[in-house]
Amino acid sequence: MKKKIKKSLYQIYHHLPIVRKLEVEAVFIILMILIGMYAFHKIEGWRYLDALYFTTTTLATVGYGDFHPLTDYGKILTIAYELVGIPFFLYTGALLVERRIVEQQELRKEWKKGNM
Repeated sequence: MKKKIKKSLYQIYHHLPIVRKLEVEAVFIILMILIGMYAFHKIEGWRYLDALYFTTTTLATVGYGDFHPLTDYGKILTIAYELVGIPFFLYTGALLVERRIVEQQELRKEWKKGNM
């Protein structure tokens, strides 16, 4: 039964329009940032703003190096956070590019119809 549900969720997501996929991904990224912010606040004792700054720079793979986890739990959390969060962040960027390409293709088709 789990396999059937999992397959159904995949099929639903796979057939969503790009805009809806972007909305789903945006919600997921916001949740990742909020959960990461809270977790780093609790584990590392950082202020919420510092934890938010660290989570966003980590997801964006900027990593200025001014903040880094000092505890073992913080380091483990950072590894897990990067392994889960960065691919979703990059996938959302790819969806934005795909949306732009589709829009350009549609504009090109309309332009050709109007000029022919």
